[in-house]
Amino acid sequence: MATRSDEFRTRGAAHDIKAHRRGTKRFHHPVVGGLTLRFEALEVARAAGLTLFGFTAAPGSPSEESLRLLSSWAASDRPEHQHS
Repeated sequence: MATRSDEFRTRGAAHDIKAHRRGTKRFHHPVVGGLTLRFEALEVARAAGLTLFGFTAAPGSPSEESLRLLSSWAASDRPEHQHS
């Protein structure tokens, strides 16, 4: 995230992250079914009650393939990809 967000990079450099949790979470999506994703939760020290969650799928996993399918499905549903 530090490569894509100036605010994240600035806060991270200032050590405004007060807690860091990670784990695995399972979801059920109505289109692709089960997803097992790794997560990291960062609590922002200067914003009480604000937690930033990032989710990723293990490389080569069925969950990664499901996320790719959802991503391509969402991309094809955007107005710039629709034809009149």
